[in-house]
Amino acid sequence: MHNRLFKKSLRRFVTQKINYDIVRSEYLNLRDQRQSLQMATIDANGFPEASYAPFVWFENACFLFLSQLARHTQNLNVNPSLSLLLIEDEADSRNQFARRRIIWQGQAEVIERDSELFKMVMQSFRDRFGDFIDIIEPLQDFQLFKVEPMSGRFIRGFAQAFQLSGEGLSEITHINPDGSQMS
Repeated sequence: MHNRLFKKSLRRFVTQKINYDIVRSEYLNLRDQRQSLQMATIDANGFPEASYAPFVWFENACFLFLSQLARHTQNLNVNPSLSLLLIEDEADSRNQFARRRIIWQGQAEVIERDSELFKMVMQSFRDRFGDFIDIIEPLQDFQLFKVEPMSGRFIRGFAQAFQLSGEGLSEITHINPDGSQMS
């Protein structure tokens, strides 16, 4: 029964025309509603490590304010390559195998504390996370990282994967089941 319903739903999506305005809106909503993300960094021995961090999106980039005591920060200082995952809350998903998610790949760059960008981004953190930022911002073991995603995907559900490209990953292209892309 479930298998038949899944196939019917999948067939309906594959044969219908994609409304990219709706897809873009869903992508931006997921990006803007999540307050934390999962990240995969690479340690000095080349092993992957998973963790999470709160983030803000500011001027087409993702910013992370991380303690140097955390292994993910130590990893980024050795190897700035990382992958980031924003995923729909389990409680909001109808199917745990098809949770909406955004996956970005990029390079992390440290933003100096005395820069104007640091001040603007920390205000965004303050706006999003409240007065707690006033407690951790002065701590010198915290570093601000800027990640400009170089590529990404928005997974909307079964057979609904979209390649993200262009400035700020604003271009969205459907990925067909055979791996080819179509606009």
